[in-house]
Amino acid sequence: MGKVIMLESQCGKFNRSYLSNFTLLVKNGRINLELYLLRDLVSGVTMDMEFLISMQNSNKYQKIFQYTLDMCNMLAQKRNNIFKKWFATFFDAGNFKTYCPVEPNVYYLRNYNYNTLYIPKFLYAGKYRVKFDMNQLRSNNKIRDFVVGCAFVVEIK
Repeated sequence: MGKVIMLESQCGKFNRSYLSNFTLLVKNGRINLELYLLRDLVSGVTMDMEFLISMQNSNKYQKIFQYTLDMCNMLAQKRNNIFKKWFATFFDAGNFKTYCPVEPNVYYLRNYNYNTLYIPKFLYAGKYRVKFDMNQLRSNNKIRDFVVGCAFVVEIK
């Protein structure tokens, strides 16, 4: 697959009871990220992901893919799926935990080349908006605490 160009990145929204800092810098095809986690992330942490494609000759996007990923289960699985492949590339460029629980600490990505991500064939050349929200289910599994949300606009060439 071709090259990914980051056109916009936005990660300013986060829950201050979970994170005291969330800094993202995208420059020259690389991502630098630093966050300070204040509380454990435990079983029940989920990532709600949405992939949208830009409509031709319009500022509107159409949803093409949506998925909720149980992060702890995904990390614990032995088999490789697209999400496990994506997250595996983060581990080489940072200090993120590869299992749950994720304890309070400073976590980072340094000089991460987002062109190392596996791009599935159904994402053909074009402009996309990718959004994700991370949430933590409380022990009663009825209340979801918002942790952090990001949105990216990328072009696949």
